[in-house]
Amino acid sequence: MDEHFLFYVPPEQIKQDRLQFTEDEAHHIARVLRKQPGDLVQVTDGVGNTMDVKLIVVDKKKVAGEVVATYITPAEPDRIMALGVIRQRERLEFAIEKAVELGVTKIVLVHSEHAGRMELKPKRIDKTIIAAIKQSRRPWLPAWEERDSFYEVLAEYRDSREVVMAHPDVEGTYEWKADDSPLLLMVGPEGGFSPKEVEQAVASGVKIVSLGQKRLRTETAVCVMLALANYR
Repeated sequence: MDEHFLFYVPPEQIKQDRLQFTEDEAHHIARVLRKQPGDLVQVTDGVGNTMDVKLIVVDKKKVAGEVVATYITPAEPDRIMALGVIRQRERLEFAIEKAVELGVTKIVLVHSEHAGRMELKPKRIDKTIIAAIKQSRRPWLPAWEERDSFYEVLAEYRDSREVVMAHPDVEGTYEWKADDSPLLLMVGPEGGFSPKEVEQAVASGVKIVSLGQKRLRTETAVCVMLALANYR
């Protein structure tokens, strides 16, 4: 079995230890890797299960298999990334990809004051997230949602978890808690959060953290923020 590749099959396509691969995954298995019936591949359902699957059908129209072993991974630490929308689509997708690889359990894409409005492409975002869990071999598929304002996100999450905002104009350092308590990590768009948003965050008890003396691009700040959270 080639363990370099992890495939994703939604839970609804797994019934009584039999599963059918999506069109994209079937193409990769049949046309790219040229797998044959009887070969073993590894699959995740995105809800904590990794499965060894024996291929039963491999043809141009369909790839299906049978689950022969299942490995259960406990739920991951609860980390939500609230990310100000980046107007350059490729950079936004890069930020999402890295957030998933570094362990977020949910991504909230926020049209904050400096972000403005941009039409998101749900299918592209879904595809980016799925590709990232396959790359990082994560058995949990992060959810994502879109919110119209920073204030909406803050109102929903501030009472249920510690909220930490990245902001360049702050003195001193923030002492991360050395545990896996639920976190909401906030990274602004290009130009960062507005003074009004920062003021509201401070008034709401949000912890403000500097990511260093250099002014970082949003996607770089996502990586640094999650690195700090992962190794606190």
